[in-house]
Amino acid sequence: MDREARFFERIVRSYYWQKMPEVAEQVPFGNRTFFSKYKRVDAPLSDTLINAHRARQLTLAHPLVDDDGNVPFIVIDYNGDAPKHFYHHAGKILSALGYEDLVTFHSASPNHLHLYVPCGAALQHAVEMGKIISQKLEEKMNRQWRVYPTDALPDAYNIINLPYALFTAGGNKGAQYA
Repeated sequence: MDREARFFERIVRSYYWQKMPEVAEQVPFGNRTFFSKYKRVDAPLSDTLINAHRARQLTLAHPLVDDDGNVPFIVIDYNGDAPKHFYHHAGKILSALGYEDLVTFHSASPNHLHLYVPCGAALQHAVEMGKIISQKLEEKMNRQWRVYPTDALPDAYNIINLPYALFTAGGNKGAQYA
């Protein structure tokens, strides 16, 4: 099994979210109401669905928290103007923090990356780890990312679109920073 296949085996797949053309749900949270275009589907996320997403036939998101309240991956959602620069600096910072075995994917656009940091901790601990990672990144770079999961959003927003293809700074498919 290759690295990409192993990654997709490790994400939460007991249910998924499908993007709809219109607002699918209103989510009250704190003093705000979020309007989500994602509809929860209580069925397993199959390889067929993942392949359909990667072929851009539909848009799917996966939850970041499993049924036991654990977070398999912290995701750094970068959407800036220098993805290669971010990739290299984030890799160094995360390695210095002891995070190895990162997996980086392209997302919807060429400058949009998802860095998956293996976690395996309970939700609140993962949120704290994400805040530390974000603070360390801010010491070196202008903030052009979000870190998930977060406690600043409702559970229905602690999801991330499935990635499309592995990212490599040099363009070779299959490389990673670790």
